[in-house]
Amino acid sequence: MTDAESFAKAIAERHRNRERFTLDMPPGHAGDLAFGYATQAQLLPLLGGGIVGWKIGLTTPRMQQLCGIDEPIVGALLDGRIHETPTQVAVGDYVRLGIESEIALRVARPFPDAEVSPAQALAHIDLVCAAFELIDDSAADYGRLSAATLVADNAWNAGLALGPARPAGEVGALSGRKGVLMRDGEIVDQGSSSDVLGDPAAALAWVAGHLARRGQPLRAGQWVSTGSILPTKFVAPGQAWRFEVEGLPPVELSLT
Repeated sequence: MTDAESFAKAIAERHRNRERFTLDMPPGHAGDLAFGYATQAQLLPLLGGGIVGWKIGLTTPRMQQLCGIDEPIVGALLDGRIHETPTQVAVGDYVRLGIESEIALRVARPFPDAEVSPAQALAHIDLVCAAFELIDDSAADYGRLSAATLVADNAWNAGLALGPARPAGEVGALSGRKGVLMRDGEIVDQGSSSDVLGDPAAALAWVAGHLARRGQPLRAGQWVSTGSILPTKFVAPGQAWRFEVEGLPPVELSLT
């Protein structure tokens, strides 16, 4: 058994036992992103469900600095974890549930096995919507956090809640769109889609190139969650959350 297989099994066991995120990388692999992605590939079959899309994480300089890297990271979206608004989620099903406020894009046709520009990337998209990425950080100690361990644990993705989608051709450019997050009818945060690598289309182009280099180019029907416009919010039962992106219908999430 390889180190990646063993580490993936340890992560899966921690999930089954609902344990805190405390695993360090195996000896000799500290900070090794390639090993993190190798572990992620071994972990995904243990989590169940096929790959139906991808999420992009660590899209802000602050979070990249915290994790000691200079690029975003990628995790898989798994079948059975995609929800349509209005979504209801039980907080008790997770160790510690957080939400990230994003723009999600659906791939209309396969991407080439090569680098693409943001404009070329958008030409492969047919639907755009506001979305909540569900993350479970398993009560991690952020002082010990590294990008490699985060990647190994599938970038903490626990699902994706999609708002009503609009045709990409009607939406146009994705940069410079105001995002407003509300909890129980009150505004709690605001931001701009340009805070995601300058433009969610740039995030899409980045992940397309990243996956092409791994031999997993984006496929028709897959969703891409392009990165959080706002900092992660941790949620509690009884709350109702709503995220609006300028020009898109809102996504809504209620917690039990």
